[in-house]
Amino acid sequence: MVGAISTLGTLLLILVLTGVIPLLPTQAPPSTCSALECGLRFAVGNPIAGTCAAGGSFATRGCIAGDFVYNLTIETSSITFGEVLFHVETQNDTLYFATGPYSGFAILNSTGSLVAHYQTVGGVMNMTVGWNYVAGTTASTTLSDIYSIVVDVGTANPHGQGYDFVALGTGSFSGSASVVLP
Repeated sequence: MVGAISTLGTLLLILVLTGVIPLLPTQAPPSTCSALECGLRFAVGNPIAGTCAAGGSFATRGCIAGDFVYNLTIETSSITFGEVLFHVETQNDTLYFATGPYSGFAILNSTGSLVAHYQTVGGVMNMTVGWNYVAGTTASTTLSDIYSIVVDVGTANPHGQGYDFVALGTGSFSGSASVVLP
């Protein structure tokens, strides 16, 4: 598993290529784990870079046709849609500003149908509130491994820049996980 979130109530040490990062109890501020599993609450697979297919829109595919995208599988999760927000960071730990009129995040089910999306404002790749849901999906729906994530990063190709996709726990669930976007 590449990126993961945990809500363990005890101190957990994670071995990283450069050393050890402590994952603090859930009452503490979120910790970030780079490219490693932090626990069993949420983990994503390796991002796959591509472009949004012809005919794509946020209402149909969660991305705009021709925009650059990353697709991530959800490897394991016990959180709900309402317990996580996403953002993309640059190598300087600042929020990434996408180019073009639209960018954002989407969740697709196992058949590739859109179940939730979040269109960013002004190109800032940062969810500040929850999802826009498609019929049948709610904030209390479990975000399980039958879903995948689409990150529409706009019209400029950011591939190879070393940006990070970050999942941030919200509400009663705290923690974060990140994975480098290829």
